[in-house]
Amino acid sequence: MAIFDKEKILDHLESLRNLPQVKEVKALRQRLEKELERLEEKEPIVKEVSKSSRDQKISQALKHHFRYLRLIRNNFPDLKWIDLRREYSKKRKGEESNIPDVVWQNPSP
Repeated sequence: MAIFDKEKILDHLESLRNLPQVKEVKALRQRLEKELERLEEKEPIVKEVSKSSRDQKISQALKHHFRYLRLIRNNFPDLKWIDLRREYSKKRKGEESNIPDVVWQNPSP
């Protein structure tokens, strides 16, 4: 069967009501009704992204980020938090930082 949209199927069903109800017309009407039901089931459902799942992903990313910076801070106890964040920002931009590359790659003690 050719692909129809909902309005086209409804128009065809309306025009079939004017015809005599012979075997072929009934079969065609049933096929069109099934196609209409299939289209109604298949209509796209707009699913909203729940705010809680988005917040949860952000929260997990921030926790990971904080853990990473905390491990680096443990290697440099005299470094203040704001200075560590500045060094991390420099490192992400590709600039030189006072903290060696080895520490950035593996911050575990």
